[in-house]
Amino acid sequence: MKKSILKCTIVFAFLMGFVSLINNINTTFAATSGDFVIKPEDGDGAKVNIDGGFYLIKANPGEVVQVKVGIFNTDKHERRFLVSANTAYTDDSGQPAYNAKKVKDPNLKVKVRDTVQNNDQIITVAGNSDTSATLNIKIPEQKYNGFIMGGVNVTPYKEEAKGTVTENGTLIKNKFSYSLPIQIGQNGSDNADVNYKISKVFPTIVPSPGKKEIGVSAVVMNTKNAYIPNLSSKAVITKYGNSKFKKTTVQDNQSIAPTSHYNYPVSWGKDRLQTGKYHIKLTYNGSGIKSWVVDKDFIITNAQADKFNNLAGFKPNYMWLWIILGILLLLLILGLGLYLGKRNNNNNSNNNNRLSSKSRRRRRR
Repeated sequence: MKKSILKCTIVFAFLMGFVSLINNINTTFAATSGDFVIKPEDGDGAKVNIDGGFYLIKANPGEVVQVKVGIFNTDKHERRFLVSANTAYTDDSGQPAYNAKKVKDPNLKVKVRDTVQNNDQIITVAGNSDTSATLNIKIPEQKYNGFIMGGVNVTPYKEEAKGTVTENGTLIKNKFSYSLPIQIGQNGSDNADVNYKISKVFPTIVPSPGKKEIGVSAVVMNTKNAYIPNLSSKAVITKYGNSKFKKTTVQDNQSIAPTSHYNYPVSWGKDRLQTGKYHIKLTYNGSGIKSWVVDKDFIITNAQADKFNNLAGFKPNYMWLWIILGILLLLLILGLGLYLGKRNNNNNSNNNNRLSSKSRRRRRR
C-alpha cells in the first residue's frame, strides 16, 4: 500500500511541472536624410500667425485664408513634391500625425482636409533651390469652439524609397514626409478645454525592442477641439480580488490631437495574461500644476487570455487540468485506503467471531 502511494505521488509531481518559452525578435532601426526642408511662410497677415513654427489661423466663418509653405530641395537634381493638408490624428506613440487623407473619430465633426480648396498640389523644385506653395483654406461655416487641427504635409512625388543597409546586412527602405501643424479657429468662438476619457481596453501584443510582450491597450479619447502638448502620463492597472497585482507604465511627450483617439499600451512584462476583472487609472500631467485623471474597469475573458498568451509565445497553461487530476488521484488514494481499511476491519471482525463461536462450542461440551 505504501509503495503504491509513493508511486502515485511521484507521477503527480511530474505532471505538475511545465516550462514556458518566450520568443525573442531582434529589430533594427535606421534613418537617412530626405534631402529637402520645409518651413512656414507669411500668408494673410494677422489672420495667419507662424511665430511658433506652425500655422495658427483665426478668421471669420466662410472666409478664405492663404497658407504658404516653403520647400527647399537640397538635392542637385530637380524634384517634384506633393503638397497637401490633412486632418490631424494621434498615432500610437501619443503624437499628432498628418499623413492620412481619411481620419475617423466619433467626435470629429469638422475636418481640416475638407477646408482646403486646392489640395494635393504637385510642386516642381529645381536642384539646390527653393520655392513656395500656397493653400487656400476656407474657414468652416459650421460654428465650433476651440481649434480644429491638421497639418501641411510635403512628400516627394513618385520617388522610390531610399535604401540603407544595416550592420547585420538588413536592407531598410525609407520614404520621408515632413509636416507643419495647422490650428484653425473662428473669430468670436469660445476656447475649449481638453476632455480625456477611456472608451475601451483590450488585450494586445505590446511593441517592445527585441521581444514580444503581452499586455493591454486603452483607447484614450480627446473629445474636444483643444490641444495640450508634451504631457507626462502614468497608467496603473490593478485586479479585483488580487491586492498584489499591479502593472505600471510611464510615458512622456504625450500630445493628443483635438477630437482624436489613440491606443495607450500597458505591458504585462514576463507574466502571462490572466482572466478576471481589472481597473486602469491613467493620469496626465501638464507643465503646470494641472492634471487629468481617467479610469475604467475592464474584463479579460478566457478566450482573450488563451489567444494572446499563445501569440506572445507562452505554452498553453494546463495547470488547472493537473490540479483536477491531482485532486482525483488523491481522492482515489484516500478511497482505496478507506476501502482496504474497512475490508481489513471486516476480516478481523469475522475472524474474531469465528474464534468466539468455536470457544462457546467447546465450553458446551
